[in-house]
Amino acid sequence: MIRERNGTNSMEYNLLQKLKYASPLTAQEKHIVDYILSNPEVVFDSTAHELAQHTYTSSSTIVRLCKKLGTKGYPDFQLKLALEYQHPSSALQTLDHAPTEQGNVLEAMDSVPYLYQQALNDTRRMLNAPVLLRIAKWVKESGRIDIYGSDMNYYLAQQACAKWNELGISAIAHNSPNMHYLNTMNSTSLTLSFVISHTGENQAMIEAARVLCNKQMNVIAVTGNNRSTLSKHCVETLLAYGYNDQLRLSKMTSMVSVLYLFDMLYMASISDNY
Repeated sequence: MIRERNGTNSMEYNLLQKLKYASPLTAQEKHIVDYILSNPEVVFDSTAHELAQHTYTSSSTIVRLCKKLGTKGYPDFQLKLALEYQHPSSALQTLDHAPTEQGNVLEAMDSVPYLYQQALNDTRRMLNAPVLLRIAKWVKESGRIDIYGSDMNYYLAQQACAKWNELGISAIAHNSPNMHYLNTMNSTSLTLSFVISHTGENQAMIEAARVLCNKQMNVIAVTGNNRSTLSKHCVETLLAYGYNDQLRLSKMTSMVSVLYLFDMLYMASISDNY
């Protein structure tokens, strides 16, 4: 369902981003994408068969590409592209400010802030205020904060912990579940735990959340999928900008999203400590 806010599309032009960044694509699909990006209006007046003729491909290739881009088929693709294209100044910004294949550093001066803003906007849109307030209350009441995350997420956890430690709030980042620590932890302790996994299917993170949840402790999933296995083992979920390995640069924007979530909780902690 497409919802509008203040006259703008809350999809934040994601379909245009997918057209620009989608990968991997076959040679035919790449040709179709390039054609659409150069002539977006042709989609509004063409059937799948006609677009296939314009691009010297087939209707089945057109439909397959539409589904790969996350739409239900060509009619759904037409509708969503038309809704985004109603806002040409913003929609075209996605194309004009996107990084080139050559990685032009001057173009990145404009494109990187734009990508950051897209991640922040999407994360803000997905926030559940009552859940955020409840977690902020748990942070204030906690005696210690544990944040679990592997690979890139571990470094995000370290950054969040460093900020809380500066306020005198004990916070420790874990790059893997220490099962001895988890199993011997006192269930009556005031430890608050965050578990980061963009897909929500990292088995090590799921196991950490499962053990903590079985101890009736407050465990928060930080993930891009609130229907993930991780979310099912947590008391609450903070939705981050969904990482999609089919989109270039999405790993960078997902990092911005997670830091935004932790910084909001950090700001709430500052107000109580100063």
